[in-house]
Amino acid sequence: MFPTLIYVFALDRIGRRWTLSWAAIGQGIAMFLAGGMARSGLNAKAAGDDSTAAAYGAAAAAFIYIFTSVFSATWLTVPWLYPAEIFPLEVRAKGNVWGIVGWSIGNGRLTLPRPVMFNAVGEKILYIFGASNIITLPMVWALYPESNQCTLEEMDLLFAADRP
Repeated sequence: MFPTLIYVFALDRIGRRWTLSWAAIGQGIAMFLAGGMARSGLNAKAAGDDSTAAAYGAAAAAFIYIFTSVFSATWLTVPWLYPAEIFPLEVRAKGNVWGIVGWSIGNGRLTLPRPVMFNAVGEKILYIFGASNIITLPMVWALYPESNQCTLEEMDLLFAADRP
């Protein structure tokens, strides 16, 4: 909750694209490190070193909390705001609804099969999650126009068909 509140007040100063970009990097790093810590903990447990395994487990859990905090502040808040800013006035309400529907479907499609993925792949799924975050960078750069400090009318002009 607290990271979300912090970014609600900082988002207009930082911008949407920058927010999503640094968050993708931070989330990716957190997932890679959580995977590495989890693997190290499993290796220590297999070697019979329970105290080291517990320390690695705590570190892995900490990186999951870091991921969740970064996600809450960025990829949780921006998708609720962004569609309302980029859709033309005529379809703004419906565009916002469909943007949130897409966000919800994407999160559900990732969250619901997570236990099955962990059973099948183990901690290596965290590396896949980390890579998934990193590959969003070119998508954000190429497909998300910056709406920071733009009026809704200026955003309408950005997408106007009769633009000069």
